[in-house]
This record gives sequence, C-alpha cells and structure tokens, in this order.
Amino acid sequence: MVGLEAVFSWVKSGLIFAVFASVILMLCPSKTYMKHISLVVGLLFILVMLHPIMDFFQLDSATYLSYIEHFLMIEESEAGVTKEHMELYVESIELQLLAEFNEQGYPVHDVDATADTEGTVEEVHISFSAEVVGIEYIDAYLKDLFGQEVLIYYEVG
Repeated sequence: MVGLEAVFSWVKSGLIFAVFASVILMLCPSKTYMKHISLVVGLLFILVMLHPIMDFFQLDSATYLSYIEHFLMIEESEAGVTKEHMELYVESIELQLLAEFNEQGYPVHDVDATADTEGTVEEVHISFSAEVVGIEYIDAYLKDLFGQEVLIYYEVG
C-alpha cells in the first residue's frame, strides 16, 4: 500500500507544479520572454518529477547536481570556460540583443558582440538596414544590461 501512496503523492506534486507553472506562464509580460520562461519551467517540472526516482535510487543532491552539470554541459574545463561555451554565450547575447532591438522597432540587420575570456562583453557591432533616429535608447539599454561602458559600433547597410 505504501507504493500506491507514493504514486499518488508523486502525481499530486506534478499536478500542483503544473498549476503553478500555468499561472507563471499566464503572468508573462510578453511573448518574447514566454519561450525562455517556459523552458525554465519545463526544466523545473522535470526536476520535480525526477525527485521520487532520486529517492528510489538513493541519490544524494551532490551526485544529482553533478549529473545535471554534465548533462547541461555547464561544467568548466581545467583551463576555464571552453571556447565552444564562450561562442554559445556570445551567440545567445547577440540573439537577445537582436530580438530586443527589433521588438523596440529598430531596423537592426545584424548584431556582433565580442567578449573576453571571463565573459565580459567588450564590444557590440550593430548593423542597421535603414537610418535610425533615437539611438540613445540602445546606448542606455546596453549600459544597463552589461553594467559598464561597452564600445558600440553602428553601421547602416
């Protein structure tokens, strides 16, 4: 009978989390953030559903976190962050900036960013497909986002 109780508890926790997740997704401010938030909520749902399996196999949290790090490839190499991870990081920043500027109505054609080995963004090259007015928003947004002065290069064409 204990097994049946455990299954009901597992299903109940999954349903409670699903209701909680749907409320969070309904409160999303815009559609651009919804896909990112739903990804995080989905990963959390997987963790909630895997918790009884962890208990069954008697996995401690350190072993489980180590597995998650290896699975998501977020472990650093001995020399620091690998080149591939840094390229993915810079590419995600470029995509985020491109989406934000297009959402704000700027005719951005391409965004190229460069970062140092620590992950600090040093330069941002923005290519516009037409002349732009009101570029102060972009300057303020980048300074606010990165918390420092970043060299910004603008070009049209």
